[in-house]
Amino acid sequence: MKVSTIKFILILLFVFSNPKAQPFGFGCLGLSGFYAGYARIEYSVPGINEFVTNSFSAFPSTSSLTNKLIEFKQGTGYRIGTNLFRAKFDKIFVSAKGYYQFLREERETSGNTPAGILQKKFQLTMNHWGAGIDFGVKLFAIVDLKLVEANVTFFNTEFVHQEYLSDVLRSEEIYKPDKMKIDYFLGSGFIIHLIPDYISAEGTFGFHFMQIENLTTDDGATIPITSSTKKAVEKIGFSAIIQLNVGFPL
Repeated sequence: MKVSTIKFILILLFVFSNPKAQPFGFGCLGLSGFYAGYARIEYSVPGINEFVTNSFSAFPSTSSLTNKLIEFKQGTGYRIGTNLFRAKFDKIFVSAKGYYQFLREERETSGNTPAGILQKKFQLTMNHWGAGIDFGVKLFAIVDLKLVEANVTFFNTEFVHQEYLSDVLRSEEIYKPDKMKIDYFLGSGFIIHLIPDYISAEGTFGFHFMQIENLTTDDGATIPITSSTKKAVEKIGFSAIIQLNVGFPL
């Protein structure tokens, strides 16, 4: 994370946690608390999709494949996190949070070969840590509008390619970037207080900003192939998260 980003977050935390300036509470509900939810993220991964298509050459004929077209385009998974604090100014609020996101997409196909039934399995995981702040206003008695949510995320991306011959694992390749990738998220959303000060439902919608040029194995194999001009991950785009917040009075 850039030094300027760290300084900005620290300044916000100091200013908005000053109890002399405004009513102060911990967590999304003015309490200490945690949350769990479900997320869906769309992405464009032309290098990975090109690799999958090229791997079909292992089959004598693609016409008999159980899945003739495999395209990775969105991952889904669960999110767990903690709401660190919420500072309130009359009808305005600022809060901070941290979380871990499990994100995965799986595809597979199989077909006949002279040696037996060949099965190919592909798995793309984009698990990541995240931390950020949001700023919003109170709309109604039980509804808050998040005008802006900004997060810094740290992605651990991995693409796995497995081959099974007659249900026996024949090979496995694990592709990763050369280092953890830093991403930024910008979005907005809403909070509905189901039981004020204890339980709320929260929805967040926005966009990520990240690219990954290539992925490699420990043996030096790469995605995309060396002759390709495509990126392994060209962009991570729209994201939607629905979560349930639980708070505890201090």
